Amino acid sequence: MKKPPQCSFFRLTIQTQIHRTESADKLEAAFKNMIQLSETYVERQSILVGISNQVESLAMIYEQVRARRSVSVLRRMLMNNLEGNTTYFLLNKQAAATGVVALIDREGESPLGGLRIQLQCYPIQQVIDWLTYTLHGD
Repeated sequence: MKKPPQCSFFRLTIQTQIHRTESADKLEAAFKNMIQLSETYVERQSILVGISNQVESLAMIYEQVRARRSVSVLRRMLMNNLEGNTTYFLLNKQAAATGVVALIDREGESPLGGLRIQLQCYPIQQVIDWLTYTLHGD
């Protein structure tokens, strides 16, 4: 893995809607399958939120987007959703529960909705470039 950038500020927030048929504990396990989190909590009784302040918490996503050859898809999502020093991408919730990084374009692509991963960093472009850096057309 290429060395992560040094941000003067970094915050990752992952969140998803908790449906009646879902367990918050199982969703939290799915979060932790994807990202090393420092904190998780339930907001408004129906939204599970996870927080990390470490760029390195994205290591599994970094590795899997390369293994699955979806780096260019992730880059497009991060650039299209860029606003100031914040961007986000979506993952399939069911795939995440099994430890698989599967990018989706819209919440509706996943029957139970998606996992929204928001990245805040100054400067954000360094994180985008690090996550989507390719060598020899990977």
